[in-house]
Amino acid sequence: MSSEAPVPPIRVVVVGGGVAALEAVLALRAFAADAVDLTLVAPEPVFELRALQTAAPFGRGSADGIALRELLAELDGTFVRAAVVAVDADRRRVRCADGLEIPYDTLVLALGATAVPAFCAATTLGAGRRPLGELVADLHSGRARSAAFVVPRGATWPLPLYELALMTAEALTVRRPGTQLHLVTPELQPLSVFGPQGSVVVAELLRDAGITVHRGVAAEVRAGGIVDTGFDPVLRVDRVLALPALEGPRLDGVPATAQGFVPVSDHGVVDGLDGVYAVGDMTDRPVKQGGLACQQAEAAAAHIAWELGRLDVLPPLRQVLRGRLLTGRRDRFLERQGPRDVGSVGAEPLWWPPSKVAGRHLAPYLEGRGLVRLPLQAGPGAPGLDLEIPVLAPAPT
Repeated sequence: MSSEAPVPPIRVVVVGGGVAALEAVLALRAFAADAVDLTLVAPEPVFELRALQTAAPFGRGSADGIALRELLAELDGTFVRAAVVAVDADRRRVRCADGLEIPYDTLVLALGATAVPAFCAATTLGAGRRPLGELVADLHSGRARSAAFVVPRGATWPLPLYELALMTAEALTVRRPGTQLHLVTPELQPLSVFGPQGSVVVAELLRDAGITVHRGVAAEVRAGGIVDTGFDPVLRVDRVLALPALEGPRLDGVPATAQGFVPVSDHGVVDGLDGVYAVGDMTDRPVKQGGLACQQAEAAAAHIAWELGRLDVLPPLRQVLRGRLLTGRRDRFLERQGPRDVGSVGAEPLWWPPSKVAGRHLAPYLEGRGLVRLPLQAGPGAPGLDLEIPVLAPAPT
């Protein structure tokens, strides 16, 4: 008779506290089960559902959170509250800001990107919610008569700005005479990343909302509400709101582009670093969005499980871009199945749960705990636009 000693689990350390990190730990436990010893390292103890906060200034959505220590305890894992500042790939350790070193066999980095103002003379989306409420109040009172929502060059996820423009227009159901709203974007068509059919529908929503769209514009914003579109005359408005620019985390010991983003394979493998993966917004993938980040995290988890022999076949990375655009008026569900498909529009959701929280593993986890409460269909003032499209190449701008 012969017997084999049980193989001890490998130490998998996931770094980050956002949707990609949580999707990674949930997918690792689902794919690899007890073959991995899970540790999550993040500087904050709570995961907040930031995707639901865009509508908060207008009284919609919710912003609950999850205690990361409790989540990891459910998964028989460990949570470490710390900020990782460096990777020592030769010694297979991560170093934290407080000097703590954490060993790993396999490392998954999901640190996201840093948002920085694209323009000094504009209110940057994400810099605080108070200015957004003030914008609506100023337009209602007449203290401001015009506003421009500006997508800067290099912005990789413009949907939140479209939401704010549309919901601002809806909040101004009765406009003062002369009130003007503008959306300025380098895209050739509105939300072109979703394909031609999505662009047609979004363009109709903007037109019906009375928002003037300036397409194909690499704008510059100057003091005094001047938005230089490259055409005469320049656009002059009372308020300017803009998306931020994004920069990668620039982690010591990890290769990065000039903008700080990490080059990776389809399954998140970092070039030149054995046993190191990176997923989500910190990578050099062209579109930065929570749903894509979760799909990248799942692909990395599948690759790890496959290497451990827990998956017989390594599934390819299939990136499907999904977004729910809150408009304040009506729902639409759109789908596009390839670059030659013009897309289709339906009244039913294209994924489940049909919320703004992404992730094949994370979304059901949140839904099962009652943390996702955005409505499926439109009630008064609570609809959205859901879109789905396989991402085959960077969208032209």
